[in-house]
Formats: sequence, structure tokens, C-alpha cells
Amino acid sequence: MTAIVFNCHYNGLSIIQELGRHNVEVFALDSVRSVGTYSRYAKYLICPDPLTSEGAFIDRMLELGRSFKNRPVLFPTNDHWAAAVSRHKQALSQYYLPCVADWATMELLIRKQRFYEWAEHKGYPVPRSWKHSQIDSLAKDTFPVAAKPEYRRISGDDPAAKELSQNLDQLRLTVLKNQTELNQFVALHTDLLEYFIFQEYVEGLSDCMFTVGVYANRQHEVLGLFSGRKVRGFPPDVGDCILGQAEEVPTSLKQVVKQMCRELEYHGIAEFEFKRDAVTGEFKLIEINPRSWSWVGITPACGVSLPRMAYLDLTGGQTVQYTESNVTTGTIKWVRILDDFLNCFYFNRRRGFPEWDMAPLQWWKTIRANRLVVAEFARDDLLPGLYSLYLTFKSLLCGLAHKLGLWK
Repeated sequence: MTAIVFNCHYNGLSIIQELGRHNVEVFALDSVRSVGTYSRYAKYLICPDPLTSEGAFIDRMLELGRSFKNRPVLFPTNDHWAAAVSRHKQALSQYYLPCVADWATMELLIRKQRFYEWAEHKGYPVPRSWKHSQIDSLAKDTFPVAAKPEYRRISGDDPAAKELSQNLDQLRLTVLKNQTELNQFVALHTDLLEYFIFQEYVEGLSDCMFTVGVYANRQHEVLGLFSGRKVRGFPPDVGDCILGQAEEVPTSLKQVVKQMCRELEYHGIAEFEFKRDAVTGEFKLIEINPRSWSWVGITPACGVSLPRMAYLDLTGGQTVQYTESNVTTGTIKWVRILDDFLNCFYFNRRRGFPEWDMAPLQWWKTIRANRLVVAEFARDDLLPGLYSLYLTFKSLLCGLAHKLGLWK
């Protein structure tokens, strides 16, 4: 049998390696030559980017699908790839086994304001949120609030979507402490306000973010469940996971996740992101990522390989029994080791978080674990690591040249 993974950053690389190690034929599809496309466990195929060329991407997938004897499992690893597959799930299902939710569910989760309204109506623990048209009525005790894009990427055929996505990425979360800061944000970003929601801010940096990752079958029952916490993200306040660890979460959160999967009629891999308020200790559901997430590569080490469970369940190759990660907090960690070292040595302080700045020995102690999963490097798959080193040195040299005025 076969699997197709797209796009193929470290998220996709981990799925490629996990399936390839279990003798699954894997194709790495991407619109650029990303790190996962260099894996020895996959064959790289270029394809259009569904962010701006959804129609061409689907045409490519339908054309490719005719060449397979058996239907491959599709693993999208980013929102716009997942959205494109979900929107055209019926047509693609003729040739593939898509590991995604149906479009009604996918659209609800990607468009955050609609999701928050749905979740609040159902009584789930989400922060209060407001549309840009409602912000004039915010009370003083509402602040601080966070301005965040309703979505950062969604598939389509608009050539301007790439620039819009880049602008929204730069404003992924802006904390506004009072009405004056809110007014300044509105004045500065008037042309983008329709894409924003304003949300009750949950206090704390990225190390207050907890993940409950699942695979839910076509009957919307959770078969695999992982729980963990970001130890460090970048940027430190709101960034993607750079160092994460397996960690136990309250049983009530797991129950919420399972119930939501049933009520949403969810199918596929998903990440439920909770944030524990640094002041009150209360957990709030920040968002649901309706696909695999950046550090899904930790799950095989925790005995709950969500990619493999999804593959086996969809292909019918093996009966999948419910499995939950059950490891001592902090004994298994996942790290993008090149980025984490540079962040702790230099970039965290530059971003205004000197408390996350540390010497090399101190840094090394923070990543030690009984088992450390390194995103970039694997003994049985060397080329992605070498490519990661090349990208890191290239970025550092470009940064140095820019600082010295040698390159703009």
C-alpha cells in the first residue's frame, strides 16, 4: 500500500519516516523542495500550491490518482492543503483514502470565529471573542485582548492569497493591553481588519500551551490520543513548538476532546491546543488544528503513533484498538535542535525574552530526556539533516550579510 504526504516540512518529514520505517511506499508532494522531500523513505513529486492554485492542485491529484492500483492514504500537514483535500474529498475518494474531515467540519474549524461561536454555544471552555465590528463595545475589564487572524491560510485560486497569508503570519497574535492600543492597531491595520478576531487574552507564554493530539476514525471515535506541552516555542510568546515534551493533562480535557470529535463528526488526525492561564491555572481551548501538527513526530516514541494508526485504520490492514500515551512527564521530548540552540543562545533575547536566553550547557540540560526525538536528524535518514544544516548556515550567513550591509 501507499501513502502521500504534503506539504513536507518537519511535520511531513516525521510522517514520511514513520510510515517508511513500516514499509509503506510514500510519496512526498510539495510545491517547493522542502526538507521532507529529501527523505530516503519517499519519492518527491512537485505539485501546485493549493494556497493560490487549488484547481490545478486537484487536477494534478486526480491525474496522479489514476496511476495507482490501490488507493493511497492522503496526509495533508498544513491548513490550506487539508482544506483543498477536504473541499474536494468526494472526487478524490475515487482514487484515494483522504485522512481529513468532511468540508463542513473543516470549514468550521479553519474559520475561527465561527468555531468559537459554536464552541461557546455548546459550553466548551474557549476564550470570549469578538468580530472587528464588535470591538467598539468592549468594556474596560475585557482587556487585555489578543488580535489574531481568523485564519492564516486557506486554499483557493487567488494569486494575492500568498501575500495576504504572509501579512497575517506577521500578525499572528498581537496582545492589546488597553483601548488606546486597540485603537492604534485598528488605525494601523484598517485594510486587514475583516480577517481578524479579537479574543480574551489567556495569560502566559508558549510554555503554557498544551496539546491533545488524536486520530479519530470514520465513526468519529478517538482511537489514539497523545498529550504533551510546549516547553519552548518561537517566538517565545506565541510561536510554534521548538521543544516539546510528553506530559499528562487533566482527564477532563481528554473527555472534552473525545466529546468534541463526536459532536463535530471529526475524522482524521487533529491537534487540540489548550492554554493554561499563568495566573488562574484555568485551561482554555485556543484552537483545533484539523490535520497533523508540527511535532506529531513525538507520538511514535510515546507508543501512540497517530500516522500509523490512521494508515492502518483507513486501509483496513489491521484492527486498531484505542491507545493513549501514558509516559512520565518529561521523559520523552521532541526538538528542532538547530533552531532551539540558536534561539536560546541569541534570538530569544533579541525578541525581548532574556529569561529564555541560556548558555550551551544550561540549554543542553533542558533538552535531556530518557528519549529525545530530534526533528532534523535520524541515523537511518541522513539527507534531511544535512539539508537542515545547509538551510541553517545559509540563513545565518544571509542575516550576517544583511547586518553588515552587504546584502539587502
